[in-house]
Amino acid sequence: MKEQYLSAITSTGSSTDTGVLNVRLLREIARNWYWFLSSLLVCFAAAFVFLRYTTPEYKISASLLIRDDSRGTDFGDAALLESIGLSNGQSSVDNEVQVLKSRTLIEKVVNDLQLFVQYYAVGQVKTTELYDKSPLRLRLLNPEYNRERSFTYHLHQTTNNGYHLIVNAQRISGYFGDTILLPHGRAILTKTAYRPALDDNYHIVITAHEESVKKYSSALTISAPNKLASVVHLTLNEILPVKGELVVRQLIKDYLAASIADKNRISDSTLVFIDVTLKAVSKELIDIEKHIESYRQTHRLTDMDENVRLLLQDAGHYNRDGQNQAVRLKIVASLLKYINENPDHLVPSSLYLNDPQFTSLAEKYNEIQLLKEKALVAATESHPIIKTLDVQLTSLRADLNVMIASQKRELEVNIASLNQYNAAYSAQLDQIPSRQRVLLEYSRQQQIKQELYLFLLKKRVETSISKSATIANARVIDSPKADPAPIKPNRQLVLLISGFLGLGFPLVTLHLKDILNTRITGKAEILQHCDIPVLAEIGHQNKRSKLQDNIITEQFRVLRTNIQFLAPTETCRKILLTSAVGGEGKSFTAAHLAHSFAMTGKKVILLELDLRKPRLADSMKLLAKGFTDFMIAGGSLTHYIQAVGTHYPFAVLTCGPSPPNPAEMLSLPKVTEMMAWLTANYDVIIMDTPPIGLVTDARLLAQHADLSLFIIRQRFTHKHQLKYIQELSGRQQLPGLSLVINDIEALPGYGYGYYERKQPLRQLFGNVKKFRFLT
Repeated sequence: MKEQYLSAITSTGSSTDTGVLNVRLLREIARNWYWFLSSLLVCFAAAFVFLRYTTPEYKISASLLIRDDSRGTDFGDAALLESIGLSNGQSSVDNEVQVLKSRTLIEKVVNDLQLFVQYYAVGQVKTTELYDKSPLRLRLLNPEYNRERSFTYHLHQTTNNGYHLIVNAQRISGYFGDTILLPHGRAILTKTAYRPALDDNYHIVITAHEESVKKYSSALTISAPNKLASVVHLTLNEILPVKGELVVRQLIKDYLAASIADKNRISDSTLVFIDVTLKAVSKELIDIEKHIESYRQTHRLTDMDENVRLLLQDAGHYNRDGQNQAVRLKIVASLLKYINENPDHLVPSSLYLNDPQFTSLAEKYNEIQLLKEKALVAATESHPIIKTLDVQLTSLRADLNVMIASQKRELEVNIASLNQYNAAYSAQLDQIPSRQRVLLEYSRQQQIKQELYLFLLKKRVETSISKSATIANARVIDSPKADPAPIKPNRQLVLLISGFLGLGFPLVTLHLKDILNTRITGKAEILQHCDIPVLAEIGHQNKRSKLQDNIITEQFRVLRTNIQFLAPTETCRKILLTSAVGGEGKSFTAAHLAHSFAMTGKKVILLELDLRKPRLADSMKLLAKGFTDFMIAGGSLTHYIQAVGTHYPFAVLTCGPSPPNPAEMLSLPKVTEMMAWLTANYDVIIMDTPPIGLVTDARLLAQHADLSLFIIRQRFTHKHQLKYIQELSGRQQLPGLSLVINDIEALPGYGYGYYERKQPLRQLFGNVKKFRFLT
């Protein structure tokens, strides 16, 4: 918890003084106002020229509603297919977004619209691309020819509906509407309804196919901003709004067509399997019926008598079971043969009877097979994703073979058992004429083939219904539409940037002197040179304020809160304050911090341990006797502790007379005994110590502290002293070392109204009417 809080306050934004103009810089600006005016005029003039001759770019937007089964998006066809036992396939927004971004789809759009052909009108100043208003239209008859090269054709019209195309010093002549042979292949150049301008020359640029695909791939953005909805936004940046709308419209059209074709692959594969099987079963059924017909005609057989009918009725139960098992065995054998002969085809899972486990496994196999086909569009067989899908398909195909083989063995065992029962009944039918038994066998085979034939016909109808009910995975919500205003160049942004540049050039010159100073200017500069957390920033005041609700007090509340977060469970906080040199505000910070803790109702004592240069007694108008008197004369410590009689009182132990040997006095064991007594009787102990960069006193007192605050004064502390502070932290000479930045300069006009009353440091405790000794 402590480390997380230190990290949080260390990463807090730098002080508002960074980059703020001080008074001296403002005076420089006022003296050099004409430079600012000249720079603004030049920059604004350049901005207007840029806006006049820059080709604008427009944003074309469209929206699609994608079917997403995980988010409950249904287009109404799922219920129909489920009612006949068919699946509509799975779909998700993330997958469809990747399909829309695929190179294959964009390449198809480029080919369909021949976007690699561009028309330009060359004016006196600017060259403009044309599309819908082009007076010419070039159509390549075989765009696959020489598609990797780019050419620019310069058009020169002649009389009698003729023209010349000049490319690479080669001149190609022809007539509008006739077929010509270009380096890109055979093409036809025709006129449109728009008449060419007399002052313009026209160029036809045919770019490389790959370059065109990359251009529109980078210009197209497809996103699903709302994770709870299945809406996809398509945006395209194009300099010609009509062309951009046509590109997005064609992209949506090709995507919907590809989606329908992809979903129909399972149905097509199933129909092919059913048609092949139906043809074979139909031939077998016709052969059996012909055998029966021939047998009856040859032997003139009639219906069996009543006794035979009753006997056969008893055996009918086993015959039906045998027929059902035979049908299933036929289906299983055909399916096993189909899977082994067509490893790359989809599995017609609906043919497998009453086995949800197989159906689930087959649907998973088909889904991975389709994913592989989609992935092969943008990847090769050696791609890691393709290899992973092949491994999964091999595993699933093995599982399917095992499951089908197991089912086949079970059916064979069942058929064998049923054959045994039939054999028993056959023994009872020995008295039936052999001719009748042959006819019965033919009838049994006829019934098996007929049931299989009817089953396949039913599945064929169901699959055809599924195919006819197929709709795309998306629906257009918003048709492609270009924004009326261009997104590039942004007129307001260009003018704003030109204004900033107009002000920035002279500002940089004036500000160079300001950035070459060697003093610390703010929190950001501190954090660049050391990783010690900054607990607070104390503002600058021309006159020191009273201990009342003003800006300084609020800033010390922030410091108090940060200290409390660093050690929320400690019963007594011992805080040591030091600095690099004198004059950085240690005593000021110590007094206000003690008052801030006293405002929370805690027992607080302020120890003036700067024995070399004491000043708290004079500033707070307290008695001079204190720490040194206690160390020399002894007695009860309470006789030397004084209280500041403000609304929120706190105790103060002043320095007393300066001793000749401060370091030796602070090393006495009596100091440790004093700190132990203070720890037991106070909640917060604040030690005001000498600058650690000058004397060793703060290092001696560090053993009694659990938190150290190093005071840095803005524009007073030197930058090279940050390295010294970092070394102190690395050597752990000060426990819990943190920084406090003092004397931060506020922005001009910055303040909180009623916080503006100020008083000098000598009046810091001016409202203290009396002091007393703590007994």
